[in-house]
Amino acid sequence: MGWPDIENNTIQDLAISGHAPASTGGRPLNIASTDNEFRQISIAEFFGYLELARQLPRLRQVNIHPPPKQWLDDTQTVIRDSDYGLMIDGLRQIAEAASGRGVEIVLENMIVDWNRIADDTSPEQADWGDSNVYFGVAPEEWVEICEDVGRENFALCLDTSHACTYAHTIVDPDRRAEAVMAFVARPDLVRHVHWNDNYLYDPRGRADSHALLGKGTLPIELHKAVKGLDATLLIEHFYAIEDLEEELDYIARL
Repeated sequence: MGWPDIENNTIQDLAISGHAPASTGGRPLNIASTDNEFRQISIAEFFGYLELARQLPRLRQVNIHPPPKQWLDDTQTVIRDSDYGLMIDGLRQIAEAASGRGVEIVLENMIVDWNRIADDTSPEQADWGDSNVYFGVAPEEWVEICEDVGRENFALCLDTSHACTYAHTIVDPDRRAEAVMAFVARPDLVRHVHWNDNYLYDPRGRADSHALLGKGTLPIELHKAVKGLDATLLIEHFYAIEDLEEELDYIARL
């Protein structure tokens, strides 16, 4: 496949994938909410995005975030409680709507939110009782969601930096590489990638660092596996042309 003629095309002509909204009115969308009104509002937001995507003639893939499993911000009043089954039902509705538009839905693995956990707190001492928690954080649940939705146009989006935040929940640093590699255990389901580096062995990796490829400490085996996926690969950051050229050289040498 040749490169598109960038000079003679608009952004609308070039876009092949899109990212659905994650919030509305300052509140995270929640298609798993036990508050039926807000759940329907959330599903409608995704339907609306799919309709807007019709303006992008080459777009065939839309990335979405899993909903909150536990959301405890003080400003939240109606979306604190969630249900796995309601989430699966909502994702099926979204996949069906996307199918009618010739669009594939890819579900992103989400971050572990370490914001309320001190950097020097060991994973086994972390108290998640007052933290925000998402579905689809662990690789097993992420894959399970995809299988439970069970639609041909529903697949997975791997975010390598998010995977690192999950690996930091593991006490033994030597096992963290195994944890991130678990996210590529089902390459047949991964059809889109948000490709970043991150820091597997120090507290910086608890954040969604979006580090330059090859500059963090995610295992090279993970980067090689990503390169080999039959998926849309998106370098999810830009800092400078020189950095991008270095990253592309790193990818070429994998």
